[in-house]
Amino acid sequence: MNIILVFFPAFSLSYPFTGIYFQSRILGLPFLIWYALINKKKVKKDLFVFVVALLICIITPILGLLTNRSYSLIDIGYILSFLYLIIFAQIMGNNFNFFVNFIKGFTLANIFYSVLQTILMNIGLETLAMIHSNLPVKVNSGYVLPASILPYTYRFSGLFNESSPLIFYLCSSYIFLAEISPENRSKNTFIIQILTLLTILISGSKYSYAFLINYLIIKLIASVKDKVFRRLLYVTVLSLSLYLFNQYFSTILTSMSETLPAFEDRKVNIENSITLLLELEPMGNGFLPSSTGESGGLDAITIIVGGYGVLFGMTILISFLVWILLSKVKNKPIFVVVYILGLLSSGSFLISQYTLFFTMVYVINQEYKITEFNFVQSDRKHYCIESKT
Repeated sequence: MNIILVFFPAFSLSYPFTGIYFQSRILGLPFLIWYALINKKKVKKDLFVFVVALLICIITPILGLLTNRSYSLIDIGYILSFLYLIIFAQIMGNNFNFFVNFIKGFTLANIFYSVLQTILMNIGLETLAMIHSNLPVKVNSGYVLPASILPYTYRFSGLFNESSPLIFYLCSSYIFLAEISPENRSKNTFIIQILTLLTILISGSKYSYAFLINYLIIKLIASVKDKVFRRLLYVTVLSLSLYLFNQYFSTILTSMSETLPAFEDRKVNIENSITLLLELEPMGNGFLPSSTGESGGLDAITIIVGGYGVLFGMTILISFLVWILLSKVKNKPIFVVVYILGLLSSGSFLISQYTLFFTMVYVINQEYKITEFNFVQSDRKHYCIESKT
């Protein structure tokens, strides 16, 4: 039931009946809780960082009563989203093969639907290309997919509301499938990865370009065998990137905004986000809908830090980053890149791609722990046999 609901991240089953737009997967939360209770699932320490985030989501609105913080249903949405993430990740962590097959199926569904959207746009059926979404602001504005850079291509959204969440998910699924050990890979995994990479390439998303550039750089550095030299290269590239970012950030954004109008809005939004840090209430200013543009930006500084304040907002963002850095994923720098790019492009954790991304990292952690445990147990048995002989 829950998996079926996850397949529809842009269509809210609650909206037609109640007028309240909640992502459909949240409606499956009672079933997840029931499943966790009857199977006596306990929250593992690996998920403690999300328990902290959940507590912040509960405590901040209460403390905010002492300030001028505003309130909305989005506050409840974050509580439900983090609660869902904790239980969903816990369950999927105990069902590795099922989760891998789900990711493959959901990835293919998004790719095929993106192809269908492109066909519909090219034959003049623009409204049908977004029939999977009933987000009020999209429906009321008559939103259609914008054209991409390549001829006859469009910024397809897949089963999501927009291109950016889709590309975030596809980049996540691509690196997740790359983490699976060769002995656990089926023959179709490589084919799915190729299709995913091609979709990312032709998407025309700013996120995809940034991801691919970083991915290539990280892979080139990772190919260096000497560990000390490899770490030195990472530090050098990071330092150089920070320097160039500081020196030419405004110039690059201004130049890009002349050729891609969306960059102008992003430039203004990022500048406003930085200014916002100095004007926040201690518990934040509360949440405004990002989908309607009322929040003033789509990045995580505007949404999360603006909603929960500098202390609690940055605690959430940084603790998630540290959690990834301390994880057992092999391609850690690439997972960090996907996370940071996500914060810059779609900073709302209400969107389901974050639930899936964090679950991917958690599931990999659990699988590596099982592998390590089995290796240690096997090694012990081997040692005992040798001792007896």
